[in-house]
Amino acid sequence: MATEPKRRMSDTEKAVYEKAKNVAASKDLAERRRLAEDHLTPPEILFFLAEDDNREIRQAVAANTATPRHADQFLAKDESDDVRSIVARKVAAIAPNLSSERRDSIRKLTIEVLETLAQDQVDRVRAVLADAVKDLPDAPPEMISRVIEALARDTILSVSGPILEHSPLLADELLVEIIQNEPVAGALSAISRRQTVSERVSDAVISAKDDVAIADLLGNKSAQIREETLDELIEGAADRPVLHRPLVTRPKLLGRHALSLAKFVGYALVAELSKRTDLGAETSAHLASEIEKRLAENPALSEGDTIVTGRERAQQMHENGTLTEDAVSEAVSEGKRPFVLAAFELVTGLSEDAVHSLASSVNPKALVALVWKAGYSMEFAVQLQLRLANIPPEKALKPTEDGGFPLSEDQLSWQIELVSEDPEEEAESA
Repeated sequence: MATEPKRRMSDTEKAVYEKAKNVAASKDLAERRRLAEDHLTPPEILFFLAEDDNREIRQAVAANTATPRHADQFLAKDESDDVRSIVARKVAAIAPNLSSERRDSIRKLTIEVLETLAQDQVDRVRAVLADAVKDLPDAPPEMISRVIEALARDTILSVSGPILEHSPLLADELLVEIIQNEPVAGALSAISRRQTVSERVSDAVISAKDDVAIADLLGNKSAQIREETLDELIEGAADRPVLHRPLVTRPKLLGRHALSLAKFVGYALVAELSKRTDLGAETSAHLASEIEKRLAENPALSEGDTIVTGRERAQQMHENGTLTEDAVSEAVSEGKRPFVLAAFELVTGLSEDAVHSLASSVNPKALVALVWKAGYSMEFAVQLQLRLANIPPEKALKPTEDGGFPLSEDQLSWQIELVSEDPEEEAESA
């Protein structure tokens, strides 16, 4: 049983304490739970209940804001993931006040509890902590180095992602270091989506050559990108269709950037460039000429990419052998869904319903299987998951180390079979 309180208590206080002590040692689960949840329960009794055999009691103690920090330290190593997660949420909620905490022992102990949870063996516990501290505007230096930065370096995206994307406590030096050390897939995109991205960090992201992350960076209006860096990016973007739309819609685009882009992006994106009001009269005139030139070469472009024209264009390209992965990839980046779906029907030989089912799925495996069936690359499968199905980066399937598909052929075939079975045949066989 816990040590008796050192302070002299009144007779009434002694009676209350003895009653709580007896309840804590009783076999009545409901009574012990009420005691564990009560903010007026003496700290010594809460510490005693932190060792209760029943997980529900320990969860109640973990959630109780009156629980002494030493008990939180004990519960941070509890055998139950749920108990540790509850401690993470509660102690993280106290963190904003740590900088003003005058009691050095409490500040140190609180940081020790958070550090223990940041090193937890279970991903979910660390993810709960990361989500709880990701928006902290301030923290003691030792908490930043031992907790926030540790979470930012985590190899699990559900842990590091929220910190990398949201925490204002990460220095540019750390972000650049993480970028240069080939972090977990999706981490670069998380950094690219930060509320403020400096030129130094932007340079590091672009140097990493992760096109999905670069596309996110370009789409981030608060990301600072040097003109020279943008020049180099545009110069090498012709065969990287995932970057075309983000570059075209980039804020504060210069005239020379627009003219360079107009040389290789699709007609729809040139038309989008021409509608911008920040490029100047001369650039706008050049873009208008480019549009006229393309319409002269292909009048059908003026009809727009409706379901019919999209399908017809895919059919024509399929017949003349130009329905390549690059062509479909560019259409994905330009948001031409009808053309993309028609292209997959033609290339895979699957029915319209089957393609629509796979392409509209929130299951990453289905999208990857569709790309595999078309004979396209896993790199394109990543683009399709993010841009066509809007699957979150942390849930998207990534290529293997050698760039291959992360699923076996049997697994991929099974995904195709799920949408290819004929209901009438199934009914007959039944």
